[in-house]
Amino acid sequence: MNKKTLPVAMALLWLSASALAQNAWGEEQESVLPETVVTGSGEEGRIALREVLSPGIVSVAYPDDVKGEHKTIPDLLDQIPGVYVRRLGGSAHYTTASIRGAAPSQVNIYIDGVPLNTASETAADLSTLPIANVERIEVYRGTTPARFSGAPIGGAINIVTRKPTSFSGSISGGRRSFGGEQYGASLNVPVLGGHLLVGLDKDRSTGDFKYTDYTVDRLRNLVWKDGTPYGTASPSVDAAVIQGWNVPPRRTRMNNGSDKENVLLKWESRNFLLKYARTEMERYLPAGINAPLSGIRGHVQDLPWFPESNHRKRQRIEQQEVLAGWRDSFGQLDLGLNLSWLDKDQQYRNLDIAPPATGWMGRDWTEYRTTRKGIAGDAAWRFDSGPLAHRFEVYAERYWEVLDSDMSGNNGKSDFIEEFKRIRTSLQIQDTMTIAALGDLQVTPIFRVEKLAGPVIGSRWSPLAGPGGKYDWHRTGSLSVKKDFASGWQAFGNYGSYIRYPNFYEIYGNGLGTVPNVDSTGRAIQLVPETGRNGDLGFGWNGRFGEDWRGGFRLTWFQRDAKDAITLYSVPIAAKYINSGNTRTRGLELEGKLAWGRRADLQLAVTRQEGKYVGNDSYYYFGGNTPERRWPGQKVRTLNTPLLVANARLNLHFLGGDLTTFIEGTYIGRNYMDVTVWENPLTTFNLGAHYRVAKGWKLSLGADDVFDKGPKQTVGGPGAARRLSYDKMTCPGGGPFNNELDCTFGFAEWTAVHDSVVVKRNVAWPQQGRTLWATLNYSF
Repeated sequence: MNKKTLPVAMALLWLSASALAQNAWGEEQESVLPETVVTGSGEEGRIALREVLSPGIVSVAYPDDVKGEHKTIPDLLDQIPGVYVRRLGGSAHYTTASIRGAAPSQVNIYIDGVPLNTASETAADLSTLPIANVERIEVYRGTTPARFSGAPIGGAINIVTRKPTSFSGSISGGRRSFGGEQYGASLNVPVLGGHLLVGLDKDRSTGDFKYTDYTVDRLRNLVWKDGTPYGTASPSVDAAVIQGWNVPPRRTRMNNGSDKENVLLKWESRNFLLKYARTEMERYLPAGINAPLSGIRGHVQDLPWFPESNHRKRQRIEQQEVLAGWRDSFGQLDLGLNLSWLDKDQQYRNLDIAPPATGWMGRDWTEYRTTRKGIAGDAAWRFDSGPLAHRFEVYAERYWEVLDSDMSGNNGKSDFIEEFKRIRTSLQIQDTMTIAALGDLQVTPIFRVEKLAGPVIGSRWSPLAGPGGKYDWHRTGSLSVKKDFASGWQAFGNYGSYIRYPNFYEIYGNGLGTVPNVDSTGRAIQLVPETGRNGDLGFGWNGRFGEDWRGGFRLTWFQRDAKDAITLYSVPIAAKYINSGNTRTRGLELEGKLAWGRRADLQLAVTRQEGKYVGNDSYYYFGGNTPERRWPGQKVRTLNTPLLVANARLNLHFLGGDLTTFIEGTYIGRNYMDVTVWENPLTTFNLGAHYRVAKGWKLSLGADDVFDKGPKQTVGGPGAARRLSYDKMTCPGGGPFNNELDCTFGFAEWTAVHDSVVVKRNVAWPQQGRTLWATLNYSF
């Protein structure tokens, strides 16, 4: 990694503190930059904020609530109903989020309202996002407000960085199991008529946790019921491996480490905003665990004496973001303008393959660099028209994105394209109408129109599929209705249409394991945009009951229909993205919070959902047949949509609030990988405590996954089982030969011995298990 970034930023932090300290106690500047202004504090203020953020369903998570617990942004998303976080590898490896059963590629991620998704990735990688200096995380399900670009089918996640304030700061350091370390520092100082926030943080881990390879463990210890060991009874590759190699079932994860550094500079005044953020990350990609059908020879991952199966595959990511904004108010009219720039460089290297290139495209190295610039403007006008009170909002944007790519083995004869260009333009209009005559009924229509110019087809070698193309303007919209009743009750409903364009990766693949989609003649099959409709209905309540008790809940029914879903279709030689058909996901969400004065509080999030293919034109993993023909009488489910996801956290407060203890539980239900294969449910518990040892000082101690369940998760279902059978004819003896000759010559009868076992299967990417952590934080 670039070793200059952190020292330079540390020097900047020190200089800012020393040079500007004389202004630390100056008059605090009032800012009108945030689009959302609410009054109130504590839980009441959070509820008020949630109500004005969106006309639809929004939930908000606050990193300060878990500060010191070594949590990440994906960990906080676990606490939000409707959200499922998918992790591959260790705590800092590729991580995506799904909302209401949508594919991660259907979920838009924003940082301070600027889109993070790029066309070089199928979905934004949440593991690269820093949690330090984040004020809140907003999750929009169903209707997405007009101020967020595009029309995401699966909802949106907006990460809001801290607002610079008067002179203040913090510094923290912590350790955790498996080589984990976490350090951070931030400083707020007044400067140039505004306030400057300088934030630094670093997180690294080796990720060398232990797990058991269940295939090896079963085969090494398998003894048939007649006393014959598996390794001597079966003349197979497995037996030869067991006899000739020392293949232990207990392993320590290799090549699972990560190192991430982040810098944030954010200056804000009454009308202007400047922000610079930089992330540098280096991580190694661990090997997945094969299915039992591969035998022991296919289970030598994480064994140091088999280096050919445990190559050091390193990925380096460098990302820079710049945002400049202006906002002002003119009576009832608010105007804003943002300019943004993004530069992201992703490099992959296999450190155990020496040059020159081996001839396999991308096997040695790949490099993707994305640059994007954008301009966005918005206006909001508050006015009354008879019985209606309006807040009319207009948002327009244009983004120019370029992806430059290269990889080893690129000889110019493949479908690999080295430069992609794409321009996306969108206009969004939202009118929030409040009807006083109907008890302040709120009705919010949203109209969107967007256009994409850039590559849309899959192969430059096909006469019908050049690398350039255009999509015409596409219209989508939504309608939200919200009504508050007496005593804290509320009812709401949302309905809308959405569109998602295929990205570069889905169109062209990576030239290695993912290829463009072509027909039987070799011509590229164009990916069409994925469209869909969302709807939800629900009700909720917030208020007090009794003198010390307060709380609230929301119960929501939702349905999401997707047409021409873009899905990864795996075949023996390679994989490709196709329009796999139409899907439908239905479910229920429950979120609630209960507080007993300042003594205790409980928060709960539960999602029950089911996603499946509908109609007769779905082809994903169906071998070209309809689901009804391929899987008669069975549901063909969408992948990575757990049937049930739940999270609960109980905080207990003692010593006047100086000591807080907590217990947190997370349940992820059956998660389908295929029609007949699923990941078995996983339940984990976390424990911890925060103690304010002195003014400004806080000590945090705890343990995640207390019962070490992560590394033990298995795969189930009829299609997951590997059944081994043992059949042998034995002779009891007792004749003149006292061996098998007795049965051969008729002095005794042969006895048949039959036995069979099912080999348990690991998930492909086991999760890190029991993790102890500690953090010391000082704030001023």
